Amino acid sequence: MGKMKPSKENQIEFVASEIVKELERWEYLRKYGGCDPFWPDGVNMNLIRNHIISYKRQLEELCETDVLPDEYYLSIPPEVDDQYLAKNGQYFAVRKKRVEEYGDKITTTMPKFTKRSQQELFSGGLCK
Repeated sequence: MGKMKPSKENQIEFVASEIVKELERWEYLRKYGGCDPFWPDGVNMNLIRNHIISYKRQLEELCETDVLPDEYYLSIPPEVDDQYLAKNGQYFAVRKKRVEEYGDKITTTMPKFTKRSQQELFSGGLCK
C-alpha cells in the first residue's frame, strides 16, 4: 500500500509555512549574507523570491474556492541585483574575492524591503 496523500488542509498549512520560512531566509541573506562560495547573495535571494511566488501559486490552486491563508498576503520581496553581497556576512571577504576573481563586480547596497501584508496596508498602515 502506498502513502496516503496529505489532506488539502495539511497541504495548505505546509505551503503557507514554507512562505514564512522562505521570507525569513530571504531577510537573513539580505542582512547577514550566506556562505555559498560561488554565488553572490543576490542570486540566492532571487531564487528564494521565485520559491515564494511558486508557493503562492500553489496556494491559489489549492484554495480555488476557499479563503486564502494570511501567509498568501505577505509581501513578495523585490528582485535584487544578482551581484549583491551582504557586508555583514561572516564570509564576506572570501566570497567577495572569489566573485571578483571571475571578473564580476559586487554591490553591497542593501536592498530595501518592508514585510507588510496587503491587509496591513488597508487596516491602518497607509490608508487611514
